[in-house]
Amino acid sequence: MRQQTREKALTERQFERLLIGAMRIENPEQAMETRAMLLIGGRLGLRPGEVTHLDASWVNRRREMLSIPGHDSCSKGRDDQPCGYCRQAARQQVKHDDSKEFEDVVDTYWNPKTDAAVRDVPFGWDQRISVAIEWLIDTHGGWPYSFSTLQRRLEMALEKADDLEPEDTSLHGLRGTAASYHAGRGLDSGPLQSMFGWSDLSTAKNYIAVDGEMTARALGEVH
Repeated sequence: MRQQTREKALTERQFERLLIGAMRIENPEQAMETRAMLLIGGRLGLRPGEVTHLDASWVNRRREMLSIPGHDSCSKGRDDQPCGYCRQAARQQVKHDDSKEFEDVVDTYWNPKTDAAVRDVPFGWDQRISVAIEWLIDTHGGWPYSFSTLQRRLEMALEKADDLEPEDTSLHGLRGTAASYHAGRGLDSGPLQSMFGWSDLSTAKNYIAVDGEMTARALGEVH
């Protein structure tokens, strides 16, 4: 998945085209929702499951900080039950551990992928992101839909974006887009690891190593 995440990363120009594609969605509210989720995934680097479960309680406006909790009860499914995304994750756990019961496991969702994923993510460094998050919280109290809707909205934006194909990126690719963006701007491996919630520092170093934008900027400063 990590390799696919990097391979599906968009350049800055491509990402801007994707944002324009989102704003071409006919329904104005859907357009705003889609643009907000693209900025949260493609610039803050939240995982798809994190975007799906984004809640007003995660957001500190005064500190301009988004805090990923260790657990947040999911009620996005039918009759306020855990959503399909969480139920699938619970099934995977039970599949790999016969000692666990599905109902016991699903009660623990939503939770982040790893312990390292419990983290604070600053968003005040970009007014576009701040405004998008505040609009989403004020309008819906967070991301109001399911994981499958998140996927469909990305597909809609890709369809309406110039010079982009459906296979050019994915929800995980948006996370790779964010990592490449920050690595290219010189964010060191430690802060990059902290922001993205990676357990292994080598993941951050890999993004820094493969990013040509940082090399291009360094050459520009020298010459």
